[in-house]
Amino acid sequence: MTTPTSQRMYELDWLRVLAIGVVFLYHSTRFFNLGDWHVKNIDTYIWVEMWNVFATRWMMPLFFVISGSGLFYALGKSDGFGKFCQNKFLRLMIPVLVASLTHSALQVYLERLTHGQFSGSFFAFLPEYFNGPYMGIGIPGNFAFHGMHLWYLLFLFLFSLLCYPLFIWFKASGQGVLDRVTSIFALPGFMYLCFPLPLLIMKAVIPQAILNVGNGGWGFLYYIWFLIAGFLIASNVKLKQQIKNLCWVSLLLGFGFSAAYLYLMFWPTRAVLPFLGSDWVYTTLSFWSAWLWLLAILGLGMHFLSFDRPILQKANEGVMPFYILHQTVLLALGVFVVTWQIHDAAKWAIVFTGSLVIIIVLQTLVVQRFDLLRFLFGMKTNRPVFQIFEKWRTLAPLHILFVGLIVFAAINPFSQADQGHAAMPLQYNPDQDILLNCQSITNQSTTGVGVVPDGDASIGRAIVFSSGANQRVAAQPSVYFNMHFKAPAGRYVVWLRGKCEVDNGYTDSVWLQVDDHIGTPHGGLRMGNWFDVQPPGVYKWASDSHHPKAIILKHNGDHRIRIQPRQTPHRIDQIWLSRFQHSRPTSLNPIK
Repeated sequence: MTTPTSQRMYELDWLRVLAIGVVFLYHSTRFFNLGDWHVKNIDTYIWVEMWNVFATRWMMPLFFVISGSGLFYALGKSDGFGKFCQNKFLRLMIPVLVASLTHSALQVYLERLTHGQFSGSFFAFLPEYFNGPYMGIGIPGNFAFHGMHLWYLLFLFLFSLLCYPLFIWFKASGQGVLDRVTSIFALPGFMYLCFPLPLLIMKAVIPQAILNVGNGGWGFLYYIWFLIAGFLIASNVKLKQQIKNLCWVSLLLGFGFSAAYLYLMFWPTRAVLPFLGSDWVYTTLSFWSAWLWLLAILGLGMHFLSFDRPILQKANEGVMPFYILHQTVLLALGVFVVTWQIHDAAKWAIVFTGSLVIIIVLQTLVVQRFDLLRFLFGMKTNRPVFQIFEKWRTLAPLHILFVGLIVFAAINPFSQADQGHAAMPLQYNPDQDILLNCQSITNQSTTGVGVVPDGDASIGRAIVFSSGANQRVAAQPSVYFNMHFKAPAGRYVVWLRGKCEVDNGYTDSVWLQVDDHIGTPHGGLRMGNWFDVQPPGVYKWASDSHHPKAIILKHNGDHRIRIQPRQTPHRIDQIWLSRFQHSRPTSLNPIK
């Protein structure tokens, strides 16, 4: 049974407001989780990382589900693709374009500054801003064409245009197909199978190199299904009723699946139960926990939030400016607060509360009061002057400008600082860093690797790889060595002191795996490439040549590293897991 297009789901408006609050809370804790972020606190915490992993299972998917449901109602008033595209560009892409030229530059600057990739004022950084497109933390390029955290608006725009023909067909000649499909979803218990299934199919058929590109804890392509699923849910009364009736079951199952997923992620279970290390076990738990929480949240919303209030309209209108402002304000305040000598809980409280106050003041007293700012923040305005942007002759140059800026950044050469090539003094902290050498080897293959005397090595001996090169990380490599060590959970940048043996750039790299990835063909980091840093025969520090590569240790205590050759021959002296060395050390000497 199809939902009438005129029937508004007020619970979606409430959920949108609550979801932006969750995003704000999530980003306020990113200073303290194990993974990297634009600005980081010195100390990080496992339990914050667990919260972050849990939240990413359903947080951004919820936004796409809500947006898909909103499209079901919006397309009932659609005046054709052209008008639809115009409206979406004004609502979504104007904020992205504005952000890419304004406050996103501040976010990139703070990241480069705190990661040791740039030194100087913000105004000194601005000439570097268009040096390459920004593609993620630790990746070369500065121009944030996606508006940093506004990537959601960019991909919502693109996916909405992509799905428009399908949605229009569903509401016209494909109505019967839509009814049959959603009726299957509405069968008792079937929604628990049908909603995660397309994600599993995508995982099975789309190359991982494409599928894994994403943000918010998911590959971008997965969000297409969440958008479509939101449309399906809004279209069928029986399906919505089923979601509502089973919301408590969904919530209980969500807790169970999430607990199992987090247990596998953060406890070293693979060493005891190797079969749990299967990528498909992780995938199944991830996809089902995501959908169980989405169905629980939607069902509870239908139970308790299906009503209108005067404040709802104001809160719903304020979602967009709040979302646009929140990460920039958090970073601008957090970059100062994380350096204070106070308890980390107090740091978080100050950043959270202070940023919330600043955002609300900016939103209510500045953005919402001036029509120009309302327009630039994707909000509605009644001023006739802005109606000119509803015409293609005005919008077309903006499309061209957006694409042109991306092309300009792509062809603009990177500077040393942009690429993270700028070296920094060696900053070894014996209390927090991990230093390994040939004495740390616990087992190794019988051929292809050995320990040889070397007067230039830190302890007079070095590890040499002579054969067994493999262009892919292997689950059971023929040549390898393992090391065991103790370390607290956290993010560590890996630096290897090594050298290539011959004058050839195809002889000097390895694969490095940590903990649960060992014994699987997953999680290998390409490391080394010393030839890109110094000529052959000379020891030097490298991560992946100049580019820092990091690992995340997800539990305290015992850990394992496995290194297998990607190319040969070469030597390795020391393996350094650093908390603070974000760029290549200026020193070539070993750590003593």
